[in-house]
Amino acid sequence: MNNAKSKIFKIEGMTCASCSQIIEDNVKKLQGVESVQVNFAAEKAELHVLENFNEATFNELLNKLGYRAISPDSLKGRVGSTGESTFFNTQFFQAMSALIIGVLSMALAMGPLAKILNHQTNNIIQFILSTFILLFFGKVYILAVIHFFASRNSNMNTLIGLGVLSAYLYSVTLMIISTHAHVYFETIPFIIGFTLLGHFLEEKAKTKARSSLANLYKMQIKFAAKIVLGKEVNTPVIELVIDDVIRLRPGDKIPLDGEVIEGISHADESMITGESIAVGKNIGDKVFAGSLNLEGSLLIKIQKEMHQSFIADVVAYVEKAQLRKAPIQKYADKIVHYFVPVIMLVSLFTFIIWMIFNSNERSYEAFSHMIAVLLIACPCALGLAVPMAVMLTTAEASKSGLLIGGGDVIERASSIDVVVFDKTGTLTVGHPKVVSYESIADENNFFRIVASVAQFSSHPLTLAITQFINTKNISLGDPDKFKNIPGMGVESLFEGQKVLMGNAKFLKSEKIEFNESELVGSLVYVGIDQKYAGVFLIADPVKKEAQQTIESLKNQGKEVWMLTGDNEKIAKQIAMELGVENFKANVLPVEKASFVLNLENNGKKVAMIGDGINDAPALSSASLSMAMSSGSDIAIEASDVSILEGKIERVAQFFLRSSTTMKIIKQNLFLSFFYNLLCIPLAAGLMYPTFHISLTPMWASLAMGLSSFSVILSSLRLKKSL
Repeated sequence: MNNAKSKIFKIEGMTCASCSQIIEDNVKKLQGVESVQVNFAAEKAELHVLENFNEATFNELLNKLGYRAISPDSLKGRVGSTGESTFFNTQFFQAMSALIIGVLSMALAMGPLAKILNHQTNNIIQFILSTFILLFFGKVYILAVIHFFASRNSNMNTLIGLGVLSAYLYSVTLMIISTHAHVYFETIPFIIGFTLLGHFLEEKAKTKARSSLANLYKMQIKFAAKIVLGKEVNTPVIELVIDDVIRLRPGDKIPLDGEVIEGISHADESMITGESIAVGKNIGDKVFAGSLNLEGSLLIKIQKEMHQSFIADVVAYVEKAQLRKAPIQKYADKIVHYFVPVIMLVSLFTFIIWMIFNSNERSYEAFSHMIAVLLIACPCALGLAVPMAVMLTTAEASKSGLLIGGGDVIERASSIDVVVFDKTGTLTVGHPKVVSYESIADENNFFRIVASVAQFSSHPLTLAITQFINTKNISLGDPDKFKNIPGMGVESLFEGQKVLMGNAKFLKSEKIEFNESELVGSLVYVGIDQKYAGVFLIADPVKKEAQQTIESLKNQGKEVWMLTGDNEKIAKQIAMELGVENFKANVLPVEKASFVLNLENNGKKVAMIGDGINDAPALSSASLSMAMSSGSDIAIEASDVSILEGKIERVAQFFLRSSTTMKIIKQNLFLSFFYNLLCIPLAAGLMYPTFHISLTPMWASLAMGLSSFSVILSSLRLKKSL
């Protein structure tokens, strides 16, 4: 699939999980299509296509199947929507109208109106009402039946269409044969009304589930103050291009990714990274679309257009992740594939059995149970059980800076035994800092001398010292002489004093007497005028959330390892500080990969967490890879999970999310299977001879709609638990 390109289409017209299976089965036969995945819950399809793929042919096929594809080009730069702006839509009012007419029909059939008008007149009125409902509100079900006989493709609408048409044609036939026959017209508006109501509730629940991802889109604003010839011009964001300059005032939302070229402020990036602490912004710093400018006025040079922005990257990644199916979903897909044809056979078998063994009112009971079986069976619940939970988890996680690659990643995470951490940049901050110091002279003067010399060195250790002293607002001078001595340190003449900075070997070679520190880390000793003046301990400090993360993983039953290229002494100290019992020191990047493979070969399921650069071999060797990414350069395609801004606490949260999601997925699947196992025999009338319990078509249609609704509500628990 190296030469294949990925295209994501929005698919309109899908009514159940069978629809997604029909689209996949037919589209994958098209020339130029290497693979296709359709997500019924997200209403999206991802195609991997070659150069000979013809989009017009694809659209034509979708139209023949009864669906419509919206091309990815028309989706670029478009703010996502969660559906209609009003809660009650046309479908709701059609459902209510059908149910009201159903109540009127029932009143004519067996209620108070039955005695006012004669039987034949009642039947004619019911016929007119049911015909109106069928033609105007049930047209989609009639077309589904016609499409089934023309193409042999069936979905949930096919079952409903067969049910209502059977009831309608059965009643019309009886009305023609006998003026005193008991017709079945009153059930048609109830079936259509309850079905439409079920679809309405299902769509509203799905809309709520999709709202997490839509909230990312909503972080984009529509207008910005563009600087044109020194003046501010209110300009649509979609018209802004790279190198345009815009003005941001306090409280403004940042419209596009860019760079600060004037001003100082802080930005609230919590909606992107999950980080609650405001981030300082100075000239040269990056800003990201969707974050909030706080107290300062800024000039921003645009670096990415709307469809290239950080938010667009995240949303595109999450949308692709939602299309990647969990292995557990394959079992549900196999059942859904054969579900509708099997239910048709079961309903026909039900009709035959009742016709043979029921001596009284054979045709009435047989038709009633046959229609109930057609209506009660619902592949939608099975089809929604997995993708709805995956969609919610991936979207909710993205809002806290945790990008999950898809349902397969979530399922793999639930079986992980061992979590292996790279140390530098993962468990630690990734760059040296002064963690302690000692000074035997006046502290301020000591800092002034040291920083005045260190500022001319580019060595990482002296840079750390300079950064540390700069926070103390001490004025510095310029040394008279400066010399860098590789492998040893620096020598300088400052205000007539000879200053030496470097390792212990360097100072001892200059005959300076002192006791070497027992502290573990990189030590920079300072000598002034041939006397020991102090020492700085420089280390890569652990992230403050790292220890809590390790503890949480161990509480989840995970075996935790730390790998590092540092020496044994430093590795041991870091491991003790973090509470990690298992660690390996002096490990090269390639050796990390060998270590991971060795664990895998011993039957362990391993997750590797690193920075995605020098840890690439180990990340690719693990069952699950997690990469720490920065907000300015997120390698979100390089690993199964990407953690924005290197937030180590997201690791433990990810495994908790995965465990909770898999638990709810299994509950959803059980709920779906149990529903069909219980309700289909009930609708077929198996319990009627013994217990006199069965479902009429009217109640079967209501139960069918509520089954999908219940699975979606079950999945929505993830919004609260995550």
